[in-house]
Amino acid sequence: MATMGLAASASAQVGATDGGIAGGEVTPAVWTLVVDGALAPWPLDGGYPADSLHGAARAVLRALQEEGYYLARLDSARVDTTRRPPAVRLYATRGPQVKLSEVRLLGATALPEAALRRRMYTRPGRVLDAARLEADLASLLALYGEAGYPLARVSVEALDLHDGPPPSLVLTLRIEEGGTVPLARIEVVGAERTTPTFVARVTGLHPGRPLAGYDPDAIRRRLQATAFFREVGEPVLLLEPGAGGVLRIPLEEEPPGSFDLVLGYQPPSGGGPGRLVGNGHLILRHLFGGGREVSLRLNRLPERVSSVDARVADPFVAGLPFSVEGRFEGLQQDTTYGQQRYRAEFGYRLAGELRLLGTLSREVTRPGPGGIALRQGRQRVPRADAWFYGLGVRYERVDQPVNPRRGLVVETHLEQGRKARSLRVVTPEPDTTLERTRLRQERLRVRSRLFLPTFPRQVLALGGEAALLRSNAYDQSDLFRFGGATSLRGYDEERFRGRVVARALAEYRYQLDPRSYAFVFFDLGYVETPALVDLDEARGVHPGYGLGMQFSTALGLINASYAMSPADGPANGRVHVGLSLGL
Repeated sequence: MATMGLAASASAQVGATDGGIAGGEVTPAVWTLVVDGALAPWPLDGGYPADSLHGAARAVLRALQEEGYYLARLDSARVDTTRRPPAVRLYATRGPQVKLSEVRLLGATALPEAALRRRMYTRPGRVLDAARLEADLASLLALYGEAGYPLARVSVEALDLHDGPPPSLVLTLRIEEGGTVPLARIEVVGAERTTPTFVARVTGLHPGRPLAGYDPDAIRRRLQATAFFREVGEPVLLLEPGAGGVLRIPLEEEPPGSFDLVLGYQPPSGGGPGRLVGNGHLILRHLFGGGREVSLRLNRLPERVSSVDARVADPFVAGLPFSVEGRFEGLQQDTTYGQQRYRAEFGYRLAGELRLLGTLSREVTRPGPGGIALRQGRQRVPRADAWFYGLGVRYERVDQPVNPRRGLVVETHLEQGRKARSLRVVTPEPDTTLERTRLRQERLRVRSRLFLPTFPRQVLALGGEAALLRSNAYDQSDLFRFGGATSLRGYDEERFRGRVVARALAEYRYQLDPRSYAFVFFDLGYVETPALVDLDEARGVHPGYGLGMQFSTALGLINASYAMSPADGPANGRVHVGLSLGL
């Protein structure tokens, strides 16, 4: 049995013929390798001069050993210095491939040995790979950190080569568990508003308890996912004798609020002039350092349509892992009708980035002068009151919320409710009477985003969203509004209305800096509209495509895009410019 290091080398006897090596030769030579009598690819990068024969021989042996041929030997070398550049041919014998016969774990008492081995790629029957072994050591440390042993250490104690037959390796790892460490406190460095209590709730850490679940990467990821911080530094764990561990986290906060202004230009259509549309969005984030948010959005759309959206949210109610959100949405469709929606959402974090949602909402629709008019013997828009309740799940894990390079976002929500409506209808007499009906309705919404890195600085973003309404009957106020900068690009804002709307999207992004990128995109939308008094039944597929850019300035983020559709052509695209100003 022999004891060896991970970069162990075997001895080799090298013979030189054909004139040896000319003194002072520094020109890189042409090297070839013959292994077991057959020409093999040269395993080394870079050029070696002919007088570096011994260095090249050792490097070739190391390369063969990394493939598991620990008994490989170099038989001879042939050097031809009459050529320019010189030519060197090495002859080697691999020998048998040596695999691991045993992996020993010494010192593991706090965690089951079977659980440790399941986290390892390195195991008996495989060739020892130094890079994978290093990843295994990091994985074991992460497992101990999750179990409350942040001071654990794992090292290679021995690597023994057994001559066989067959030859094999025995790897011995030494684990120093270090004991549990109570978390004394969390210190936030560089933040003015963020409280240590908020950091503890987001990361799932509990001061005063043993430091279980300690994972620095997960801590950074969860804090970055809140979008409250421009930069999250590497957490540092310090030990205070007799007190326990102190977790110090450097944070650079985002501005406490922002004002987002989005403007769009829609080209002339139907003989009318071009129109300017847009919305303003005021957001106050991370109020009192506890992650609370207040926002107000005003939206001005074509055809005298306007809407307002007010929202208040608290991610941790009374310090518990429960979130609550209150929301008011109002819509005014010229003189046709007005609609108000009052919505409450409750959330519970199940594990990590997975959250369970519950909702309760009330919707009120009131017809205006244009809505109470009779069309085809029926009132255009009925008076309606509806209650909905629902459940949903949300999973969000991205490496950077502003300009993600990798990650996944999935959200689905199912609602059902009952709607009471009343409207005037013309009787056969003829006369008008008030018709009252009750409808049962169900709504399903799905949204997803997948971010995949391709080449350096390049990202492929895939995803989509869909909304489905099922009911005994439909009104204009029930339908989903679809089209525009935030739903189906290349079309007028809220151009479509349907009981089924869906979009699949693909974006290819080139990242300019951590917050900026240029992109090209393709959207494919689907709309299904039922037959109503003022709407014809229709189904259609609507593609959109274009390009754009998001870039960071001293004022804030600017987002600009030019979106087109096949029906309008490249010259009649939709221009959208957004500016997010920090407060």
